[in-house]
Amino acid sequence: TFSVGDYVVFAIMLVASTLIGLFFAIRDRKKRNTEEYLLAGRSMSPYPVGFSLAVSFMSAVTVLGTPVEVYRFGTMYAWLVVGMLIALIITAEIFVPVFYNMGLTTVYEYLEMRFNKTVRLTATALFMIQTILYGGIVIFAPALTLNSVTGFNLWGAVVSTGLVCIFYSCLGGLKGVIWTDALQASIMLVGFVAILIQGSLKLGGFANIWKLCEQGSRIEFGQFDLDPRIRHSVWSLTAGGSIFVCGLYAVNQSQVQRYLSCRSAKDAKIALVFNWLGLVLLNGLAVMTGIVLYAYYKDCDPLSVGQVKVRDALLPYMVLEIFKDNPGVPGIFLASIYSGSLSYYIKLVFACICVLCNLMYYLLLTVIYSTISTAITALSSVTIHDFLKPHFAWKEKTFTNISIGLIFVYGLLLILFAYLTSKLGGLLQAAISILGLLGGPLVGLFSLGVLFPFVNSIGALSGLVVGIGMNVWVFVGSKYYPPPPHFANEL
Repeated sequence: TFSVGDYVVFAIMLVASTLIGLFFAIRDRKKRNTEEYLLAGRSMSPYPVGFSLAVSFMSAVTVLGTPVEVYRFGTMYAWLVVGMLIALIITAEIFVPVFYNMGLTTVYEYLEMRFNKTVRLTATALFMIQTILYGGIVIFAPALTLNSVTGFNLWGAVVSTGLVCIFYSCLGGLKGVIWTDALQASIMLVGFVAILIQGSLKLGGFANIWKLCEQGSRIEFGQFDLDPRIRHSVWSLTAGGSIFVCGLYAVNQSQVQRYLSCRSAKDAKIALVFNWLGLVLLNGLAVMTGIVLYAYYKDCDPLSVGQVKVRDALLPYMVLEIFKDNPGVPGIFLASIYSGSLSYYIKLVFACICVLCNLMYYLLLTVIYSTISTAITALSSVTIHDFLKPHFAWKEKTFTNISIGLIFVYGLLLILFAYLTSKLGGLLQAAISILGLLGGPLVGLFSLGVLFPFVNSIGALSGLVVGIGMNVWVFVGSKYYPPPPHFANEL
């Protein structure tokens, strides 16, 4: 169980995040406007932005899910970093110049300029549905996992984390969020390294760990089979992975907003390169942690014998075992998990605010609907730039204060969705399914707009609908008719 020292380490991380927001609130209190608040005044250096992009991608789902994926299915998952590189090159060379040079606040402004308001509203609604659903997993999953192995109060963890996020993002704006991400990247790095060192000491060195994993058929990098039923192959992780990552970096407001905060398009490209190096490092450490996890439980799977009830609790359970004589170190791991959650939480909140700040006009064109889906559409239609600014001659400070209020509302909304997320399968699988279901068609929509000038709004919407329909068909089919177990090579 957690000691007093572990809780102290975790509390220090939360306090540090809060102090960063407070620092930027005090320093920039006289020069804040909506652009300064939401895009850091487009003045950020590429290096902290690169850190921020990397740690935002590495949510708690990745910190917990990637090691378990390697534990169950082997090291083929490491090929995803190649897919990431392809996606980031596409983003840097095709999408960054377009979005940055147009001076956009949100990527969905582009869709209205290129097509029409209907296309823009549709894409925005899909983005909001996707990120809010995923956000519920990101907040709820680590709290549930930690509760199952440490007794850490479940809803106390969810609510306290959410409130800290709301507090420092309201105070510091995007600049505070980016610098907090840099701190959280360091915490995640320390957490992974500590596990690798202690695990190697417990198991006779990393060479012995590698040998044990080879004996268990967990070391594999040469699966080139084209059969789509195989869980991981070079083709699915590079070609398919590049489309998946493009959905996160090229056209997802959560990430685009970060590199739009850079001083120039060149700096934005540098940030993406620096981000890839960070992703290689963090994903590499996560894969290596999965190797340690397999070697440690090679002959006694805690899930099979009932010691752990949730699959994604395996890593926290191992951490408690190997660091039982080192008070405070499990607290570092707890901090690394919540670093991922904090980062994605704020990424989502700020993305929602930017969307809100660019679609409010459509709220006048809608009626009050009674279903949740249309309520989300209405929320995604709220904007300051298109509704309030054209009709009200308020000061910039007033619009900034409205943005802060919207952050608070969206923060509470995300906590609510975390509460509603009650049944989870594997974290990584659930997250990839949610992000890929809508992310791929959105990449296609933006690609049509940027690369094919002859495509009109009818063609774009038709392609979007067909793409989503195909993805839903494949997703539902995979649940009713899953591939045979031998395609996964699961433990």
